Amino acid sequence: MNTDHVKIGTIVSKHGYKGFIKINVSSFNFDQIPDIKYLFIDINNCFIPFMIEEIKSFSNNLLILKLVEINSEEDADDIIFKNIFIESKNYKPIDNKSFFNDELIGFSVYKGFEKIGVIEGINSELPQPVFEVIVNSKKIMIPIHEDLIEKINRKKNIIHIDIPDGLIEII
Repeated sequence: MNTDHVKIGTIVSKHGYKGFIKINVSSFNFDQIPDIKYLFIDINNCFIPFMIEEIKSFSNNLLILKLVEINSEEDADDIIFKNIFIESKNYKPIDNKSFFNDELIGFSVYKGFEKIGVIEGINSELPQPVFEVIVNSKKIMIPIHEDLIEKINRKKNIIHIDIPDGLIEII
């Protein structure tokens, strides 16, 4: 995992005909985009910088913006479904429950004082995104929901969750 950049989402579609794009921001409890001038698009495993010209709106985890280098529908077609990143140094979480989903991959998951597993990935293809957690050599899915997340310790790479007793045992 690249530690110089944080994935903030994926370009999901064009918006209009002048090169505006829609980005599905894969975050939780995050209500504003950091004050940045560049986004990085993963093109063939290289982070290519694109200058932000205008941010039209940001709500419900959907960001509509215009990049200087994208000026037409055809330009926008070339970057649809590409992942978007920002530099790690530009990302400052606003509290201990705000995060971009991919930021937590590799974090240890604790319930109370007991370590239950490690986040291997995020599945955002389901109606509700879930943490894919390895527990005793098995993969379980834990919903990403504010009621289940108690706190995140970024310095120790730990997330504390409150899941119902017995959930892990029945999986």
